[in-house]
Amino acid sequence: MTQVPPPIPFNTPQEVLDDGMNIFRTLLRIDTSNPPGNEHLVADYAVTLLEEVGLEYTRFEASPGRESVLTCYGPDNEETVIFSAHVDVVPANPVHWDHPPFEAVEADGCIWGRGAIDMKNMAAYALATIRYLARHQISVKRGLKVVLFADEEAGCSEGSLAIARKHPEWLKGSIAITEVGGFTTYVDEHRVYPIQVAEKGFVWLKLHIEGVPGHGSMPSGEGAVDELARIVQHLSTQPFDFRATQPVRDFLEGIAEVLGFPRGKIFRAIGNKRLSDLILDNLVKDPDKTRVFRALLRDTVSPTMTDGGTKANVIPSKATLTLDCRILPGTDPDTFISNFKDRVPGNYTIEVIDKGPPVVMDRQHPIMEVLTELLKEADPGSHPVPQMITGFTDARAFDEVKTPCYGFSPVWLPPEIPFASLFHGHNERIPVHGFMWGQACTLELAKRLCGTE
Repeated sequence: MTQVPPPIPFNTPQEVLDDGMNIFRTLLRIDTSNPPGNEHLVADYAVTLLEEVGLEYTRFEASPGRESVLTCYGPDNEETVIFSAHVDVVPANPVHWDHPPFEAVEADGCIWGRGAIDMKNMAAYALATIRYLARHQISVKRGLKVVLFADEEAGCSEGSLAIARKHPEWLKGSIAITEVGGFTTYVDEHRVYPIQVAEKGFVWLKLHIEGVPGHGSMPSGEGAVDELARIVQHLSTQPFDFRATQPVRDFLEGIAEVLGFPRGKIFRAIGNKRLSDLILDNLVKDPDKTRVFRALLRDTVSPTMTDGGTKANVIPSKATLTLDCRILPGTDPDTFISNFKDRVPGNYTIEVIDKGPPVVMDRQHPIMEVLTELLKEADPGSHPVPQMITGFTDARAFDEVKTPCYGFSPVWLPPEIPFASLFHGHNERIPVHGFMWGQACTLELAKRLCGTE
């Protein structure tokens, strides 16, 4: 499939595109792998950019080195528009990369680096946008607030959630924009742009498993590791109940309209409990796509860490199993935890590591029309659709303070660079043209939401 990239839209000034790219590449060279984070390094850089254009700022340090930064252009009140980005990234092992993950190498038409998509691109978009408004003293009816968060990758507790609970005024405004939306995906040869309107909640559990100790030369099947294996086997063979939530039905409907009859009717039926697996197994087939759909239609549990045993010849009496549970809208985290032992048999006790509720925004909010029209103008013939994501974002902190938050960090991508493979994956990168396109969209969104004159 060959796709011609759309031109850079909205007559965007070259100075903004260049500023955004320079900021972006500098951010990628700052290693903010979490743990430990070290987001204060980005905060130090960001404040120099803000001082250059006369913008005031506030820094918040949740713990040593874990800094977030706030700045605002124009009035800061209940009508303010908020652009947010987290500046921590997941670790990257250079052995598996074609180019070093913290050098912002330009190669094959892309900028390579950890955080290129998740989500230092949005941090650069936002900083370049607010710097442009301030440099030219552009009049706005609504203020634009930019917030750069620490610690999203490890649960937000030392970033957006800490701010929501200690400085909620940082997150107050008419609308907030964050990650996971506005990127190009392809359905057949149709260009589709998801806009995030919901995200699954999460429950992180550690199971403390008990078993009967013994000598390794005499297997009993009753050791703690045996019990751990039975629990993992149960989880892999007994999925949680099928449930098509409203955000997923809206997404399926949006794609069905793009496909038309008869493929659209078949695609819509992915939300039908009786037909879903049949369609995914026999018609969709692509394991990356079927995995996403199944995760959107059920509460899920993934074993992520194990620990047990002290010697090769000793059957251990204790073991631990860490689980990443993701829950659909309508599932309460506390209820999920209290029902877990009934759902998953075994000899264990539960330790709750962390939890967060699902987030669902109003599908009818006026921002949806603004984003939809902007994307259609930026890439004529494309199809914006609402989506729910399987992970979580800083949207949960905005939800705590009742500020509507939607996922839109735009980037144009060609078919050979699928978005999902870039998130936390090896060789994370963004096309140079795709970044420039996203910067143009972000500046235009600020102009439309803030009412520039």
